Amino acid sequence: MSIFRYNSNHKAIVGILIVLVSALGFYLRDREKPKHSNGQARQVGSQMDGRNHGLWAWYFSNGKREMQGNFTHGKREGIWITFAPNGDTLIKASYQNDKLNGQYTVYGAGNTVKDILFYEQDKLLNGNQK
Repeated sequence: MSIFRYNSNHKAIVGILIVLVSALGFYLRDREKPKHSNGQARQVGSQMDGRNHGLWAWYFSNGKREMQGNFTHGKREGIWITFAPNGDTLIKASYQNDKLNGQYTVYGAGNTVKDILFYEQDKLLNGNQK
């Protein structure tokens, strides 16, 4: 006589646990995106392997874009634009591998170019005051 008895209930319990953990994973992955108090989205974008990937955009509470740019596996890539609450462009910056590389343009009122700077690997090379 064995002191251990076979109990087939463990299969049902393990199955239920797997379903619950899977449901929790889907819920956490697809939970609601951050929003302003008025319900307007704060940010919109996608992820790949847990890192930001593709086009991302951030928004003011009035619904206008605050900033937008692309990520490649969590690193900023390409042109990033920062906007004023009224929709005017404030800054256009070029990124490569999450570092400022290339032209960095600062805009004034009415989207007029105020300053053009050039960066290489996050280091300022020179600037042209306008």
